[in-house]
Amino acid sequence: MSGHGEEISVLHVDDDPDLGDLVAVHLEQTQGDISVCTERSAADGLERLSERTFDCVVSDHDMPGMDGLEFLKVVREEYEELPFILFTGKGNEEIASDAISAGVTEYLQKGVGTDQYTVLANRIERAVGERRAKAALEESERMLSTLISNLPGMVYRARNEPDWPMEFVSDGATELVGYSSGALESGDVSWGTLIKDSETERLWETVQTCIAADEPFEVSYQIETADGETRWMWERGRVVGTDDDGVEILEGFITDVTAREERERELANQRAFTEKLIDSVDDMFYVVGPDGSLVRWNDTVSSVTGYTNEKLASMAIGELIVDSDHEKLWRTFEETLETGYGTIEAGVETADGRTLQYEFKGSLIEDERGDLFGIAGIGRDITERKRRERELREYRTLVENVGDPMYVLDTDGTVEMVNEAMAAHLGYDRSEIIGSEPSRFMPETDVERATALICDLLDDDERMWAAYEMRTISADGTVRINEDRIAPLFDEDGNFDGSVGVMRETTERKQRERELERYETIIEAVGDPVYTLDDEGVFTYVNEAVERLTGFEPDALIGEHISTIMAGEDINRGSDLIRTMLSDPTRQNVTFETDIVDQNGEHTPIEIHIALLPAADGEFNGTAGVIRDISDRKERERQLAEFASVVSHDLRNPLNVVKGRISVARSSGDVSHLEAAESAAERMDELINDLLTLARQGDTVGETTMVDLAALAGQAWADVETGEAALEKHGTATVEADAARLRAVFENLFRNSVEHGSASDQEQPDDAEEHGRCADNAAPITVSVGTMDTGFYVADDGAGIPPEERDDVFERGYTTSDTGTGFGLAIVGEVAQAHGWSVSVTESDGGGARFEFTTSSER
Repeated sequence: MSGHGEEISVLHVDDDPDLGDLVAVHLEQTQGDISVCTERSAADGLERLSERTFDCVVSDHDMPGMDGLEFLKVVREEYEELPFILFTGKGNEEIASDAISAGVTEYLQKGVGTDQYTVLANRIERAVGERRAKAALEESERMLSTLISNLPGMVYRARNEPDWPMEFVSDGATELVGYSSGALESGDVSWGTLIKDSETERLWETVQTCIAADEPFEVSYQIETADGETRWMWERGRVVGTDDDGVEILEGFITDVTAREERERELANQRAFTEKLIDSVDDMFYVVGPDGSLVRWNDTVSSVTGYTNEKLASMAIGELIVDSDHEKLWRTFEETLETGYGTIEAGVETADGRTLQYEFKGSLIEDERGDLFGIAGIGRDITERKRRERELREYRTLVENVGDPMYVLDTDGTVEMVNEAMAAHLGYDRSEIIGSEPSRFMPETDVERATALICDLLDDDERMWAAYEMRTISADGTVRINEDRIAPLFDEDGNFDGSVGVMRETTERKQRERELERYETIIEAVGDPVYTLDDEGVFTYVNEAVERLTGFEPDALIGEHISTIMAGEDINRGSDLIRTMLSDPTRQNVTFETDIVDQNGEHTPIEIHIALLPAADGEFNGTAGVIRDISDRKERERQLAEFASVVSHDLRNPLNVVKGRISVARSSGDVSHLEAAESAAERMDELINDLLTLARQGDTVGETTMVDLAALAGQAWADVETGEAALEKHGTATVEADAARLRAVFENLFRNSVEHGSASDQEQPDDAEEHGRCADNAAPITVSVGTMDTGFYVADDGAGIPPEERDDVFERGYTTSDTGTGFGLAIVGEVAQAHGWSVSVTESDGGGARFEFTTSSER
């Protein structure tokens, strides 16, 4: 065992995390005084050793990097005496020999079952115990050497004969007894003559008894010094051999311990003082033996109970406690023996039959050997406290019967007590209210006001209470207005101990104010900015929503002119409309569109609904307005106009071709014109499909799943007329997307590459095949789909897109082909934006176009 209950701190190094945790659990369970710190490598173990002190190292052998033997050698360089146990599953004589040569403390092979951990625990405790014993011995020897060198005293060699003739005496003799070393060695002064006569016989018998038992002797005795002073000596010695005459030779050390003896007498006096002090305290002091007998008590026990000391000596603790509390007494007694501490409130039965209420607190005590001696404790009279508790119950009864709601908060502001009237007021059971924060039943602003008032009362010795108006919210949502009279509470020492409040409902009186508050709440809840201006155009009210649109905090706008967020010409338009309302009583409000200017000078299109503020005297009193951001609507209108322009322009041309060709065919009878009409009709169909696709994209996506990019690209490739063009797939990855819309991206990019990506630098003849078939001097297009660290790409080796046109390719209607619709890449951009991706175009490795998609989804 480690001894004295000292904890053993073990560093365990093993690269197997499961085994490391298992060893730690078993070691700490096997021996409760072992604590384990686990590291996964020798390097981590060395770092941990540099950070804290360990009593033992346990290490595996086979570990990556530095193995167990290498670890041992490094540890020995820095920590020569630190116990090191090699605990390994790979064992052979060579490893054991190397470990011993390197200075291993123990070598233990891992086995099967849990017994090996018991063995390991024993080895650890043995190694640590030996090291600690060695260290203690070395420290003891060092201390003894220091003591000999520094304390007044002398080292001697003497014959074991009466009077103890000295053969050698150190220089300390003169300071110790007043005689020189030479005088003692020559026999002029015999050591035995210095010893008090009363000590001589006892001293001789003690020394001879130890010599006979072959043990060192240690004695204390009195001597008389050269100047006649009596001093106490402490001597330690032993037999070191015999002379030619067969007389034992003694060697030892003698020092003056007069001060120690005086301290012991002082300690005895202190113990006597402590006894008197214990007897003088008003509380009971007692010591009870493990069997419940009274071992020690102070005078208070006798005076309180009326029993004499002789009677108490024959009594057990149970005889002092009333019978009704016996079960509680012995339960607490056993708890104290188990845990070391216990408290009980019980009745004390006095000799004259009275019962007093006492609180007993006891703790275990041990004797000088560390064995259980009993339970020592203090008994305090709580009769007065019990009286106050009865008074408290009476006050509680009074509070419960008062009609007004009452409550108590603790120092943290938590509800500690409410009366039945408060529970009825709030519509909750009391158990649901106790322990809650006040903000559960009242607005946070009212809670803050109450807190501030309590702080004011604590700072003002003249004021005992304060009143304020507050609102309560009952279980059914009913809001009531109340007057709350609050006051701080203090404990016996005058410290703040919480607060108390008594409420009285004032709902009817505050009905109008509450209605006003509701309107204000509604205005704040409106998502659109709301404001009021006085007759000079200065803000008198602004709700929170204004900040989101302008960047100005509401408080910053109050008192500012409307020109802070609106241009002068728009202000003039608004003023004209206000004058129109003032001149026409039938008009209650007006609406106009304008721009609002935010804190950074940015303009946002808005729609303002304006109404006149009511005025009792009929004079103009200002206006109220509601602002609505119409940026999205303006953008949709722009897109609609653009869409209508494209439709009217791009559809009209092929439609005119169809009509013209059919008319020529009818008049000339040449049906070859119908083929051109059919081609124009097909272009119209393609345009309509692209327009419908683009119109359906919107700003959202449908249900998303993890989509395999390569597989989806292959499916899209099969649905596009690609002719001799080839598809290559580089890398595999998944992306979270709407599969149908992502497929449309691939289809449009593949079609764009095939139709516009001719690798030839020459003009193709008019009869060159489309969809991937180039003229004889042009190679087939290769389209590749691959992954990047941030997303994926689609590239081809065709003619590419000039740098100056790359910013325009995603615009609706953009095309460089006479046959293209100009919407394919616009669809690509819309789908990417709907997914939250970014798309850009650059030059591919083959000189063609490369479209890169940066996604935010995990790949």
